[in-house]
Amino acid sequence: MKFICAKNDLSEALQIVSKAIANKPQTPIMSGVYIKADHSTLELQANNLEIAISTKIAVNTESAGEIVVIGKYLLEIIRKLSGEVVTFEHDEEHHVVNIKSGSANFNLLSMSPEDFPTMKFPETYSTFYLKPNMFRELIRKTVYSCAVEDVRPMFTGCCLEIKGNDITMSATNTHRIAVAFDNIDEPLEPASFIIPSKTLNEILKLLDSAQSNVKIDCSSKVISFTIDNVYIISRLIDGEFPPYEKVVPKSSDTIATINVKALSETVDRVALISKETQYNTIRFIFRQDGITISSDSPEVGTAEEHVAARVEGPDIDISFNVKYIVDVLKVTDSDECIIKLTKPLSPIDYREKDNDNFIYIVTPVRT
Repeated sequence: MKFICAKNDLSEALQIVSKAIANKPQTPIMSGVYIKADHSTLELQANNLEIAISTKIAVNTESAGEIVVIGKYLLEIIRKLSGEVVTFEHDEEHHVVNIKSGSANFNLLSMSPEDFPTMKFPETYSTFYLKPNMFRELIRKTVYSCAVEDVRPMFTGCCLEIKGNDITMSATNTHRIAVAFDNIDEPLEPASFIIPSKTLNEILKLLDSAQSNVKIDCSSKVISFTIDNVYIISRLIDGEFPPYEKVVPKSSDTIATINVKALSETVDRVALISKETQYNTIRFIFRQDGITISSDSPEVGTAEEHVAARVEGPDIDISFNVKYIVDVLKVTDSDECIIKLTKPLSPIDYREKDNDNFIYIVTPVRT
C-alpha cells in the first residue's frame, strides 16, 4: 500500500477517529487505527467496542491496501510533521510503515487488519435527520447533567425521545436533571434511546462545522450518526429512563429573576472558597432586595456577595453544590434567568427567560 496526501487532512482525520481508540486496550490491535487506501479515498477507523468512528479523506493512491498502526504514535507523528505533504508506504513483507514528509522519515510497525474489529453497518428499524444546530443545542443543554460513574448505567447517558414532531433530550445524575425540547419537520413514530454521554460529547465537537443534516440510524442495540464525512456507531444503554415530568415542581412560593452575567460572575468569585469545602457548597439567601451568595471554609475563610434580583415571595435560605449552578449558567443563552423555589430542602426550577424549551431542576444540599 502506498498513498500521498495533504498532511493537514490526515492530521485532522486522525484527530477525529482517535477519540475511539481504547484507553486501556485488552489486546494490541485495539490500540490501533485501521487504514484503508483505495483509488482516491483513504478511510480511517478506530473502535473501542463502545464507540467506533470512521472518516474518509481524498488521497493519491499509488497502490491500494489496508493496515493497522498504533494510533497514539501515528497521531503525534503526523501532527508534528513540518512538511505539507505526507508519503505513506507499507512494506508488507517486514510489517513496517514508512512515513515521509519534508526531511522527516519515520518507520512504524504495522499490525494485521484481519484482527481489527472493523465497523459493521447495523440493520436499522428507524432512520431520521436532525439539523446540526438543533442537535447541538439538545446535547449542549443536557449532557453535562449525566452521571460520570453510576451503578445504574442509564444515568451515564442522555435520553433522546421522539413523539410525532416533538423531540426531547434529558439527562440526570439523580441530583439534577436537564431537559431540552425542539420540533422536527416530519412526524416520526414514537421512539426512545439512551445514548452514552461520551458519544454525545464527541458528536458535539463535530456539529459546529457540520454542513449537512445529521443522519441517525437506530437499531435495538446500537445507534449510528453520519455527520458529513464522519460516521459514528455507538452502543445504546439499556434501561428505562425516569420521566422528567415527575420531578418538575408543580408550584412555587418564591420567584427570582436575575441577570445571568451578574449571577455567573458572583458565583465564580464565591466558588473560590466553596471549592475548599467538603461538599463544594454555596449558600443562597433570597430576599426582596436580591440574593446574598456566600461560602464558608474553616480552613480557608469566607466569601459573601450580593446580587441584585427581582424576588417575589417569602425569603428562602438554600444551599447547592456549586458545580450544579456553574454548569447551567455556562449553557444559559438568555440575559436573564428565572429561579422558582418552594422550601429550603425542595428542588428548584431554573429556566431561561423567554425560553420554554429548557428546564433544569436541582436538588439542594442539606446543611
